[in-house]
Amino acid sequence: MSISTRARRVLPMLAAVLVGAPGCGAGGTSGKPDWEQTPAPAAPEAPPTAAGPATPTLPGPGSLPDIPSGPGQSEEVECVTARAEAELVREPVDIIIALDNSGSMDDEARAVESNINGSFAAILEQSGVDYRVILVSEHRERDAQDTAVCITAPLSTLSTCPAEQPGPGARFFHYSTSIGSGNSFDVLLETFGGEREDDFGLAPLGWSEWLRPGAKKVFLEFTDDDANTSANEFLASLTALSPEDFGPAPNELHFAWHSIVGLAERAVSADPYAPVDPIEEEECAGNVFNAGTTYQELSRLTGGLRFPICEFDGYDAVFRRIAEDVAESRGVACEFAIPEPPGGRVLDLGKVAASYQPGAGGPPRDLGRVEEPARCGADAFLVDAAGVRLCPEACAALKADPGGVVDVLFTCQEALLR
Repeated sequence: MSISTRARRVLPMLAAVLVGAPGCGAGGTSGKPDWEQTPAPAAPEAPPTAAGPATPTLPGPGSLPDIPSGPGQSEEVECVTARAEAELVREPVDIIIALDNSGSMDDEARAVESNINGSFAAILEQSGVDYRVILVSEHRERDAQDTAVCITAPLSTLSTCPAEQPGPGARFFHYSTSIGSGNSFDVLLETFGGEREDDFGLAPLGWSEWLRPGAKKVFLEFTDDDANTSANEFLASLTALSPEDFGPAPNELHFAWHSIVGLAERAVSADPYAPVDPIEEEECAGNVFNAGTTYQELSRLTGGLRFPICEFDGYDAVFRRIAEDVAESRGVACEFAIPEPPGGRVLDLGKVAASYQPGAGGPPRDLGRVEEPARCGADAFLVDAAGVRLCPEACAALKADPGGVVDVLFTCQEALLR
């Protein structure tokens, strides 16, 4: 992140605005923003809403409303405006692929195998990102295993497939175990620490021993069915297993989950569903059991993308889009520090407002304040003494918007003299 800072004191009615390009704790990096300080007046109060206590209404990023003057207005005070901007950065990334090996997945398995061996590895290599691919799925030892997969060079050390056992490489690791229809969550949790052993004894401590500290974690799920447990249950279990890898809590995540499931195709089949898009309940045109709504929900919660699994002839476009997504990420946080007010003034944390300006343009969208994580949503934020933080769903959605900007407005009052 490259930030320049300048400061000056001006104008009535103390206000401070944090402006930042969004990022996320699921699959993104975290950190404190630096500030470019410029003056700005405070916004007038708006009536209370269902999202929380009364908050000022924000205009679009970069501007604030005029403050009315006259009887009843506060004495003029100094104000300060803070701004943080971020750049795209490249992070080391560990990519965990979970592939359903149930009997209906034969065409999909061959398409995944072909594209991991081809376009996915090539795109990641060309991107210059420091990547590692961990495959959790049954290894194909013989041709009769229609839904198992075997990975060759350049990722693995195998020259031909099928093969007697996987060929781990410098960037590729295969935890061979069968994933059934609907149990990907269970298998990933059971194999993480080796509770469920791999078929060839290559990782006695589970696939967790192949993860790298500090690397961004990205999951790819391939299935034509849905999960047998909820997204929230899986989040709670996964973060409990390894807070340092996946996040200290379900509402503070360090990974992204991309779903290639049975949802309906878009007008352009290679176009993904973004985190801001609602869950799609219609199925794609193929042999699928359902639209995989639980996996979709997890993608939305973590800032992941969603693709139809029926388009297995077009998996190269899917892998290309995901490879591009993991190669570049926004080096920003979804948390904003509370700025220091000028001398003799105090911030009124009961009056904090936030708005989101989409990168594609259009009017800004107000974000509502909630008082506890349980009430979080896609357009909400929380405030406490440590700062302002976006709810996980809002953070994930904003992370997926390359040009998105968040404005957070603080108002304050004169400190009472004692």
